[in-house]
Amino acid sequence: MRTVEDPRPEIADRTARLLAWAAASMAPAGVAAADIADRLAASSEGGKAFRGRLLLAAFDGCGGSDREAALELAAALELFQTAALLHDDVLDGSDTRRGRPAAHKVFEAQHRDAGWHGDAAAYGRAGAILAGDVALVAAQRGATLAARRVGDVVADLFDEMAALVTAGQHLDMRVAVSPVDALPGLERDIRTIMRSKTASYTAEFPLALGAAAAGASAATVSSLREAGLPLGAAFQLRDDVLGLTGTPERTGKPVGDDLREGKRTLLVWHAVTAGDDAQRAAVLGVLGRADASADEIRAAIDAITASGALAAVEEQIAREAARARDALGAALPDASSVLALVDAAVDRSA
Repeated sequence: MRTVEDPRPEIADRTARLLAWAAASMAPAGVAAADIADRLAASSEGGKAFRGRLLLAAFDGCGGSDREAALELAAALELFQTAALLHDDVLDGSDTRRGRPAAHKVFEAQHRDAGWHGDAAAYGRAGAILAGDVALVAAQRGATLAARRVGDVVADLFDEMAALVTAGQHLDMRVAVSPVDALPGLERDIRTIMRSKTASYTAEFPLALGAAAAGASAATVSSLREAGLPLGAAFQLRDDVLGLTGTPERTGKPVGDDLREGKRTLLVWHAVTAGDDAQRAAVLGVLGRADASADEIRAAIDAITASGALAAVEEQIAREAARARDALGAALPDASSVLALVDAAVDRSA
């Protein structure tokens, strides 16, 4: 099995090539094309490239030989992530990403500084949506180039992933505006969001795409998809925990942003169902309130912790990671590189 110390420079190189293709394709649009290209270059920097690295680890674990195809797919995944984040920040009203102003805030500032007519915030949101659309086009371009080398199955998987994640995002929005006291269905909805929106493109499809690019059997691809579901769930649960216990310097996002945005997470569900009246009131008092103060957010986080929610989710992260390790070990003859990334997914501070 081929091993690579750190494939991120290779992934970054292929990502830059796809962005250069997009910039050249947009060039007749002049300054507008340059605006989008600049935002995409900035927005694609600074990530962990976890999904691309996981794809390459699965490719190597399945004995793949056409590494260029795998690198194209890894870059496509990272650009799909860029598109998702650009759109997410607009949908969620998030002002920062990776410790910097979100793209829609940059476009908004450009409008305001130039003294242009109309609504600067609306212009910013529109610019970020369009930049996300171009990132998605560039991602699809990468998947197409890979499919030309290793077959249509990778393009089919990529398309399926893109459709599922989009529907998962819509479900996330629906649940965020549903009554929080609809408890019987809330846990199910939260788990469905994790499966469709996060686990799918974080682990399920990266593993499947790597295996398919390596020419693995349909059975192996299917097994890796199944193994990716608990891994993706553990990844999302760790993100949820870090949203409460991490620091902005490490996570690049303000503490408690998920609470202000009204995100229904298992942490919130546990606190509302297992907490006492005061704990429930502290959590529900900030949920979906963009103007919640730092003290109110801190009180809500303390209530979530005291309710046992944090401990319960940590236990679930451990269970999901163990399930993923067992499934990956059974699916791959040499799963060492993939298993190392399981640790990276769950034992992290950002």
